[in-house]
Amino acid sequence: MTLHDFLYCVDLKAGTSAAARRTDWSTPYLWTTPGRTEVVTIGPGFAVSYDLAGQELWRLAGMGGGPIPSPYASGGLLFLNGGSGGVLAAVKPGATGILAAGPGTTPSEHVAWAIERAGTYLPTQVAYDGALYSLTDTGILSRYDATTGKLGYRSRIKGGVAFTSSPWASDGKIFCLNEEGKTFVVAAGEKYELLKVNDLDEFALATPALVSDRLLLRTETQLYSIRRRR
Repeated sequence: MTLHDFLYCVDLKAGTSAAARRTDWSTPYLWTTPGRTEVVTIGPGFAVSYDLAGQELWRLAGMGGGPIPSPYASGGLLFLNGGSGGVLAAVKPGATGILAAGPGTTPSEHVAWAIERAGTYLPTQVAYDGALYSLTDTGILSRYDATTGKLGYRSRIKGGVAFTSSPWASDGKIFCLNEEGKTFVVAAGEKYELLKVNDLDEFALATPALVSDRLLLRTETQLYSIRRRR
């Protein structure tokens, strides 16, 4: 195993490693709730949360073999994407122990909802206006109710293939950038509606960042700073 396969808990004053835990490609998430702060990781087979001393708080099965999408919280729930073939789930704050969410089991009280095989290979889903928008690398966009997990729609983005970057949302719209540099603008709402396609005509892999009133977007050779005209 290489260095990136582990989560390390290091004492900043002493410089010593307090704990080392197995993780994967997914970026760990620091989840602060009214009761505590925890570090949430997604690794092969399981999502695992630790306290700040590196001790396990809870784990949830159903993750894929090499999950890449990152966990994050929105609206009081933690959203977990288990990667290709993995689960898409929402967890409530305060969980402990082994969480159940699979078929034939009674879901744990701290699992708000879980959908088998709804995980995505590369893009991380985006939460916006009470909904969760999940994009596959092949261009299928799904909308779920963020509170219940109920599927609103699942639609293929016409002309959209090879999505590596994660979708983002702003101003009532969902934006999906593919590797060809095309941004597909979809109306946020209960029905799928493609509004526009913006073409940068250049290879793009990185997920854009929203900073204040600017969108920072990187292609193979360019870095764009975009904002609304004043």
